[in-house]
Amino acid sequence: MSFMFPRSSAPTRTAAVLVGVALLAAACGGGASGDAADPTTTTTAVPVVAESTTSTVASTTATTTTTTVRPPDPFETFVATIKPDVELLEPHLEADGDSEFVELEFAVTNPTYFDNPLVLMVTDRTADGEWLKVQIPVRPNGTEGWIPAEQAVLSSHFVRATVNLTDRVVKVWDGDDLIAETGAVIGTANTPTPVGRFFVNDLVQKWDGSAYGPYILSLSGFSEALDTFGGGVPVIAIHGTNRPELVGGAHSNGCIRVPNEVVTFLAEHVPMGTPVDISA
Repeated sequence: MSFMFPRSSAPTRTAAVLVGVALLAAACGGGASGDAADPTTTTTAVPVVAESTTSTVASTTATTTTTTVRPPDPFETFVATIKPDVELLEPHLEADGDSEFVELEFAVTNPTYFDNPLVLMVTDRTADGEWLKVQIPVRPNGTEGWIPAEQAVLSSHFVRATVNLTDRVVKVWDGDDLIAETGAVIGTANTPTPVGRFFVNDLVQKWDGSAYGPYILSLSGFSEALDTFGGGVPVIAIHGTNRPELVGGAHSNGCIRVPNEVVTFLAEHVPMGTPVDISA
């Protein structure tokens, strides 16, 4: 089912837990296909070191000041790990504490339902470093908002992943180095895997014999063909499989299934906040 909390009243923790249960059902619930719509939008993380330059106009006493942002490293992603004392994410529409809040379909809590710190991919930052623009794991896919930088610990890494739906191939890089490449199962024609830029936002450990293999790497995106799945919102994910013979086909409800040995490697080497670009 779907949940909507009006901005005028903050969601309660009980409601947030109910949402977590719904997400768990969507991300890890069973089904005839052995898949969830299973537990990614367009901007790249902008580095945040700013410097001021001052120029004086000739023959006048006027001075103009401009602020420039260090050009981004093409492989660097900035990540905001929300501090433990921030239990509920309340992003703003603008980098301004007086601006309206982003209307969220459900409460985004810290820690997550799976008791991990809430981690978000940073897509922009104000020149003074006081506000971070982050992608938020709610519908519609690619929803963003601004949060005070003081609410998060900022870090960066160079890991990124791509999913090519035509070739049904997943690739993972660390900087220039390709560290993993594998065939994958993608969504069916009726429940296609959504395209866009998402990020890894949670890690769930399962077991080797489960329909999802030993690990689920939850993504910040949702099926665009299903309104609900298993009683919850249809989260997509990269996960393992108990049907390795299907790798290379289109059989899922939107998730990306990879061999169990691959998802184990990813669980050990892909940090939270890793961007995942899914293309047709």
